[in-house]
Amino acid sequence: MTVATPPPTEGSPDHERPTVAWTSIQAGLWVGNVGGEFAGMIERSSSGEYFITDHRAHPLGTCPSLSEAKARHHRHVALTP
Repeated sequence: MTVATPPPTEGSPDHERPTVAWTSIQAGLWVGNVGGEFAGMIERSSSGEYFITDHRAHPLGTCPSLSEAKARHHRHVALTP
C-alpha cells in the first residue's frame, strides 16, 4: 500500500508563495513586484540597516543585509492575488 501526500493547496502553509522581483529604483531603495502588483519595499538607512515593509506598507523589521531583508519579506508576507 502506498500513502500519497496530497498536493499543497492555496490555504496550506506548504503552498509556494509567488516570487518577488526586486527593483532598485534609487540608491538604497528597492521595490518588490509580483505580477504587476506592489509587494513591498526595502530601504537602506544611513546606519546601514535594511528596513522592510509589506505590500500594505506595514513594517516587517530591519536586517543587517539586503539578502536577509529579502528573505524576511519572503517568510512574513502572504500575498493575495
